[in-house]
Amino acid sequence: MPYERFVDKEKRKDKKGAVAPTSRRRVPRRELLEWYTIHGRHDLPWRKTHDPYAVLVSEFMLQQTTVAAVKHRFYSWMRRFPTLSSLASASEESVLNEWQGLGYYSRARRLHDAAQVIMDRHGGMIPSNLEALLELPGIGEYTAAAILAFSYDLPAVVLDTNISRVVARWNNLRLPIESRKGKSALKQLAGNFFGHRESRTFTSALMDLGAMICVSGVPHCKECPMKTTCQVESPETLPKKFPKVVTTKRTEHRAWIFHDDKLFLELSKGPLWRGLWILPEVGVVPSSRCIAQLTYPITHYRVLMKVHPVTGIPGALLRGFTPSEINSIAIPSPHRRAIAAAGITSHSED
Repeated sequence: MPYERFVDKEKRKDKKGAVAPTSRRRVPRRELLEWYTIHGRHDLPWRKTHDPYAVLVSEFMLQQTTVAAVKHRFYSWMRRFPTLSSLASASEESVLNEWQGLGYYSRARRLHDAAQVIMDRHGGMIPSNLEALLELPGIGEYTAAAILAFSYDLPAVVLDTNISRVVARWNNLRLPIESRKGKSALKQLAGNFFGHRESRTFTSALMDLGAMICVSGVPHCKECPMKTTCQVESPETLPKKFPKVVTTKRTEHRAWIFHDDKLFLELSKGPLWRGLWILPEVGVVPSSRCIAQLTYPITHYRVLMKVHPVTGIPGALLRGFTPSEINSIAIPSPHRRAIAAAGITSHSED
């Protein structure tokens, strides 16, 4: 699919509403790198090292999580599991416990699995080629490209949310970037940004430009180092995406079983929080008062959790924990907050 279909100096529009020039424009690499040298987020902990293991950990953490939330957790993780081998040999329980506060615990399991596969199949060395990386658990095209760029400074087209927004706006791409044609166009257009040199630095610069200048909504175009070559007409409308899925409200009732100075929890076997300790679900809505409630989002739901005191002898499938023990077990954030709201204070969520 030719480049000229998507970008055009004369702003010639195709039938789909995409704008695209008849000739390639110069990517303002020098201007962008000069801006990054002065304004870039050089203090991010995972940018202070090119260690492939540190990059691997940071990329898994940053999936569906904000940079601010990951910063402190990254340091804590690297203290607990400083090497790939230490992670691979760790128990799943300890991995999930260290992941607390980051959510989406399936990422922790896949990172754990990837570490074990790397130890078994690659002698503990994280691969430096795309095909081998894509064979690892939890690693798709984006994460593989990020590892190639940040760990090995190899040419790679890295398309995270921020870079996708910059590329779509700079080319005035009017196709929905989640559609098949939109994904293809975005990847091809992005390929013209990423050269064969300074992949690590240039990728970081594009990411930071999207995070700090070419932000979602109304960007700060006057401060952009690429403004003289950008073709965007209505930046606040790009990138185009499919309509958001409607959020469904749901209520769940959880049991507060406090017996012999212990709070009784169950080990989740469900796909969402498998391997984590949670408040047991109440089968029938109890008539007892609610001692704590909170709301939390999960996939396409907004869940209202209500916690009710339940008397009687705890069932055999439950396990009791003292308040101090609760601090050292893996509990998903919504349940930990509910426990704190109901009266047992635990360590803060980072």
